[in-house]
Amino acid sequence: MNLSAFAAITGALFDLVRAEPPVSANVFRARDRDNPVAEQYADAINVQFDGGQPYPGAIMGAPIDWDSRFTVELFARTTAGTADLAVDPLMVKVFKRLLADTTLGGLVDEIGAPTIEAEYTAEQKKTGWVRMTFPVKHRTTNLTLEQA
Repeated sequence: MNLSAFAAITGALFDLVRAEPPVSANVFRARDRDNPVAEQYADAINVQFDGGQPYPGAIMGAPIDWDSRFTVELFARTTAGTADLAVDPLMVKVFKRLLADTTLGGLVDEIGAPTIEAEYTAEQKKTGWVRMTFPVKHRTTNLTLEQA
């Protein structure tokens, strides 16, 4: 069974974040949101596909162009300093890593600059959470979801 373009792109982003030197020792793919990041992890990254919208008006039989969203969630905990400063280095590293090759080696047409959301908590440890949503333009073959 061939992977969809969405699964292939998720895999490429996942592999890129884990490439030497890895941005974090704890990188997950489509992590279950109901299962919190383990307390022993000082930081962690989750990579996942969030949705796609086909361009309207494709000619019958032509490839389908997509505007898709892929998210990279960043978690960092600290007992010293503040949660925003704990997660900031991960955000900078992921941004640089993913935008160093905006075509993922030719797999996609373009990875755009992300929208960024953030939250901070301070239960036992101060925790920073950042969600970077990268817009990705790519193409699938006609009548399939496989990469064109």
